[in-house]
Amino acid sequence: MKRLFLPLLSLLLLACGDKNTPAGPNWGEIPPYEDEKPEKPEKPEEPKDDNKPDEGGNNEGGNGDQFTERYIVPTTEVAPSGENSLGLRYEPGISINIATKNFATRLSDIAAAGFKYIEITIKHEFGLMNKSDDEVREIFAERQVAVDNAGLKLWSIHLPYEDATWTNIGGSESIRKQSVENIMRVLRLCTEKFPECKNFVLHASKGTLSPRSKSVEQARKSLQEMIPVATSLGVRLCVENLVGSLCPTPSELTATINGIDNAWVTYDIGHANCVGEDVINFLEKIGPRLGTVHMHDTIFGSRKDDHRMIGEGNVDRWDEVYNAMLNTNGYRGVFLFELSGANTTQLMNKYKEIVESYKKRYEAK
Repeated sequence: MKRLFLPLLSLLLLACGDKNTPAGPNWGEIPPYEDEKPEKPEKPEEPKDDNKPDEGGNNEGGNGDQFTERYIVPTTEVAPSGENSLGLRYEPGISINIATKNFATRLSDIAAAGFKYIEITIKHEFGLMNKSDDEVREIFAERQVAVDNAGLKLWSIHLPYEDATWTNIGGSESIRKQSVENIMRVLRLCTEKFPECKNFVLHASKGTLSPRSKSVEQARKSLQEMIPVATSLGVRLCVENLVGSLCPTPSELTATINGIDNAWVTYDIGHANCVGEDVINFLEKIGPRLGTVHMHDTIFGSRKDDHRMIGEGNVDRWDEVYNAMLNTNGYRGVFLFELSGANTTQLMNKYKEIVESYKKRYEAK
């Protein structure tokens, strides 16, 4: 009896293994939900490297090269591999909703805090779908004048996401085509009235088909129709990683855009974090396809896209993010915060803290 009991006990222990250690999201799989949150990876220890700069002044890099701090003039060009990034600093930016009350006053606050770049979020709830092209042109022209008067520049525009059925989760080809047409209408009007903007953020549908690969197929079909239009207009479409939708993982995002020229990525760090993705690994997987960014804080694995102020969530690797964007992705755009209602002075101070942390870890000597 004793000989039978011990093997049975071993089998029972194996069957009741640690349920708090999830495998994490894989290719095309939906990330874990509330009852199976992934464990947040510990921040890795700084590697011991004899060539790593020591603590101290900030006029030389670890390789002895002299450098001065200089802000990047935002561009859509990707930096050449191996380009010296010592002293390079991103211009910070912040989002603003096109329907914001006292739009011009908010822009003045943004400029007063030291920001130079913005993203405008366009929502259909503003009534664009029910307005004529000329009425929309008038609204856009007014907003552009307000941006100019505030001394700001428009880095990106978030296309309407209420009409994001171009991934065809309902399976209706006519609805998919109408969604593509609606998005392209807004894109054309934006490029006409916001001529300096070259980056357009694109949301996929809420939800997915089963299997998820069908949604990827539908998304690719729509992108192959939309990208040529964007290219002809001289702008980029940047597909965003999302929560509760298509492309929450770098693998699914890559599968959606691979092989489609001029399809770029909007990397939303808060989305990556709250679905349980490693934020640095995500950047590495995107590589040089990084077109623009959305920076905000969230709680790891919570699946709550609540856009917290920096430091109020647990994205705690901002210095690594900064370094990866500069050197792994070769990104030379704007470090844009998607925090349209944030206190602008507080946010600018948070940005300065990120830069100081980056300098201390990667440039101090």
